[in-house]
Amino acid sequence: MQKINNKCSVIVSSYDGSEDLWEPFFTLFFRYWPDCPYPIYLITNYKIYNHDRVTTIAVGEHKGWASNMRVVLKKIPTPYVMCLIEDLFIEKPVDSAYIDSLVEYIDDKKVAYIRLFPSPLPDHDFTNNLNLGLISKGAPYRASLTAALWDKKILNDLLVDGENIWQAELGGTERSNNVSAPFLSVKKPALIYHDRTAVVAGKWMYYAVKLCKREGLKIDLKKRKIDYFWHINLRFDQFRKYPTMRKIRSIPLVGTISAKVFRFTLDAMRRFLQ
Repeated sequence: MQKINNKCSVIVSSYDGSEDLWEPFFTLFFRYWPDCPYPIYLITNYKIYNHDRVTTIAVGEHKGWASNMRVVLKKIPTPYVMCLIEDLFIEKPVDSAYIDSLVEYIDDKKVAYIRLFPSPLPDHDFTNNLNLGLISKGAPYRASLTAALWDKKILNDLLVDGENIWQAELGGTERSNNVSAPFLSVKKPALIYHDRTAVVAGKWMYYAVKLCKREGLKIDLKKRKIDYFWHINLRFDQFRKYPTMRKIRSIPLVGTISAKVFRFTLDAMRRFLQ
């Protein structure tokens, strides 16, 4: 019998158009966090994900990420929530005891927020024994919505109906400057996943497809194309940073020509892969 912690719930943000991501997301979630002690909720519009450990909350017509989240928060009985999104695929085992200690800390110290993946890193030291740092007021992405523990009431107060997730993140960051409770971040990932989501602009990231293949997961490549360009661009960028290439770029005429060749090659690849 799975032990249930009634202080916190996991909320996975999604919608019906991302139904193809639910199976790989939850397969990896339970593979690498089998002893997750928190109730788990999935946000959808109308569809139901059938899993004995996942409760679907169908909010109906999509009215914006923030509006959907506010509807869901009213249905969540716990005072704290862990917010995730459906295309953050966990890749390594989760230390459940450490997560539990963060939940206890946020409760005991009246913390507003703990970012679970340090991107960006906290910008100030903060006295504690859990390897947490302080995210100062005015810091970019102070209220990042990718993976974090929240005081449920504070999260709800920061949301503005109709905002999409990017607007809610940027607007919530600005509004968070008026919150007196501290915003904190881990210094090392508490949840290990790629620092870029598995799907961007409706396309699979190449690394996510490789991950699913390695993990033996079937994904629907007919519904979504693979974005090879981002992966190629990353490799080009790494190549450009090699010491030899830096020396070549420092040569006046040769450097100018090499930069033009790089740009021409990347533009050609982008057009070919579209």
